[in-house]
Amino acid sequence: MKGLRTVVSAIAILAGAAFVVAWGGAWLLLAAVDDGVVARTMARTALATPSVSATIADEMMTRTTYSLSSHGIDLKALGAEAAVRTALAEWTKSEDFRQTVLDQVDAAREKLREDLASPDRPQGPFTISIDISGTVNKQLGEVPVIGSRIPTVAVAPVQVEVVSADSFTKARSAYSRLEFANRYFLWIGGAFVALALAVSARRSYVIAKFLMAVGAMALVLVAVVTILTPGRLASFMPGGDQGTWGRIAFQAFSDAALPGMRQTVAIVGAAAIVAGALMATILKSLRAAHR
Repeated sequence: MKGLRTVVSAIAILAGAAFVVAWGGAWLLLAAVDDGVVARTMARTALATPSVSATIADEMMTRTTYSLSSHGIDLKALGAEAAVRTALAEWTKSEDFRQTVLDQVDAAREKLREDLASPDRPQGPFTISIDISGTVNKQLGEVPVIGSRIPTVAVAPVQVEVVSADSFTKARSAYSRLEFANRYFLWIGGAFVALALAVSARRSYVIAKFLMAVGAMALVLVAVVTILTPGRLASFMPGGDQGTWGRIAFQAFSDAALPGMRQTVAIVGAAAIVAGALMATILKSLRAAHR
């Protein structure tokens, strides 16, 4: 009977540690959504796609032509349509354009979180609105010959699709699971620890063993992230490395912030192991002193 209690206790400790580590991972991923990291990564991924840049350029041209026509300016009649189209298309491929978009992505951070979390959101793509008036007017002013004669115009914002409808539906499902993990896994982990305390033949050591298990799993996670390439890690995401979450993971794992995150997890894991080992040592010393 004592052997069975020991086995059940060990399983409960490991399960509790796994749930706590999973809770920590879910919390970090949700924090990345709230901090805007995911929104910016989605934008970078979209802008790296030539078809998206081409669509944005076409939309910008359409809106610019409409805005100028309201001022009585016909680019085709002026023979400037091709020059303006080329200028806008080239700008969408530039670093200046990418930075302009990323500067405005932070405003979409809350929208992303709400769209991911809302069960009532209609199925559809996730888009961000880009205010292009300032930069479009700058580009128009640089058009040869007629640039100085083109008045300043207000151009309607361009809607950029950063995640397709199908991919965003999958992302919402993943986000729902992350929220579930963030809400309940810590409690489930605690329940397993309580079970281990209830059945263990050596209850005083349960917390120490639990801390060491949490630390060991955290360090294994650090080792996996360190050894595997970003592409390999992304392949484990829903949809593989070519899926939405895979592309986001690839860029996130490649980001300069990863070493700092990895270091933090490593420190927490090592601290948990040391704390558990120290607690076990103290308990062992106390037991020996009472004999």
